[in-house]
Amino acid sequence: MTQDSEIDYGPLAGLIGTWTGDKGLDVSPLPDGTEENPYFETLVFEVAGQVENAERQTLAIVRYHQVVSRKSNGEVFHDQIGYWMWDARSGVIAQSLTIPRAVCVLAGGAQAIGADDTGATPARSWTSRAERPAGGSSP
Repeated sequence: MTQDSEIDYGPLAGLIGTWTGDKGLDVSPLPDGTEENPYFETLVFEVAGQVENAERQTLAIVRYHQVVSRKSNGEVFHDQIGYWMWDARSGVIAQSLTIPRAVCVLAGGAQAIGADDTGATPARSWTSRAERPAGGSSP
């Protein structure tokens, strides 16, 4: 893996850094209603360099870690690690993630070359098991 300040991270560049939030609400269905748990979370995105894949694809890599904790007691109830990958030549963005409950996901899409922020179009998605992330959203 190459570490270089000249790597083109494309649309992933805006993610790099530490993101925090304290206004999350986890809503879980119960037989007699719902359980609601306010939470706070931290997402850390860091550059992980560039990798050549089969001598035909160059990927810029951003590694991330998301930790979600209950406000009531600080208990971590969601811990997710993964990578975002950008192929500038083809415009493909991919995400791989792992949740330590035997859940792994690989998903991808295409960013139209030269498109503005609304130019992303889905290409493919592969999922080993679907699971709604804590709070109903992911990065």
